[in-house]
Amino acid sequence: NRGCALTGALHNTGEGGVSPYHQRGGDLMLQIGTGYFGCRDEAGNFCLERLMEVVEKNPIRAIEIKLSQGAKPGVGGMLPAEKITPEISAIRGIPMHRDCLSPAAHRQFHNVDSMLDFVELIAKATGVPVGIKSAVGDVAFWRELASEMASTDRGVDFVTIDGGEGGTGAAPRVFSDHVALPFKQGFIRAYREFVAQGLQDQVVFIGSGKLGFPEQALL
Repeated sequence: NRGCALTGALHNTGEGGVSPYHQRGGDLMLQIGTGYFGCRDEAGNFCLERLMEVVEKNPIRAIEIKLSQGAKPGVGGMLPAEKITPEISAIRGIPMHRDCLSPAAHRQFHNVDSMLDFVELIAKATGVPVGIKSAVGDVAFWRELASEMASTDRGVDFVTIDGGEGGTGAAPRVFSDHVALPFKQGFIRAYREFVAQGLQDQVVFIGSGKLGFPEQALL
C-alpha cells in the first residue's frame, strides 16, 4: 500500500475487505466478492449501508465486483472456523467460531440484467466507478453484457479480465488446469464484443493473472 501511494497506483483490496494493511497512504480499489466481506449484514447478505460506511472512511476510488477469477472460476470457498482470528473477524465482518462460506455465485443478481442493476445501485450510492472482474469462458456472457450496455443507460466503468493461467492453492487442480482461457485469448474474445457494439472507448480494460514478464502483458 505504501508502494502504491508512492507510484500513484490503486491498491486492490481483494475480496476480504479493507484491513489496516490497506491504510498506509495508497488509494484503494475495493473488491466485492460473493461473500460480501466488509459490506455484509449478520446473515451474510450484501449491505449497501455498510458499503457506504467503508467508502466514506477509506480512500476508495473504484469498486470491483468479482464474478470469478482465472485460477478458481465458478468455485466458492470455505474458511474453517479455526482459521478465523479476531482480526479476520473484524475485517471481514464475520462471526468467530463458525465456518464462513464464500458461495460460488453472487446472491444479489443472477444474470446480466440484474447485475447491471446492482452495478448502477452501487455507483449511484457511492459516486465511484464500478466495474467487474471475471475469467473468460463462454463468450455469450460478454456478448449479452455489451448488448445490454449499448441498448440501455446502464453499464460498467471498467472490466478486469483474469487469465486462466493464474495460480492459487485454493483451486481444485481440474479447474486450474482446464477452466478459463489464458489472458491473451480471453481478453481478445471479450474485447471483441465491446468493439462490435462500439463501446471499446467507453470502458477501461484491465488485465490480471499470471502474466509473467511485462512485455507479455502488452497486446
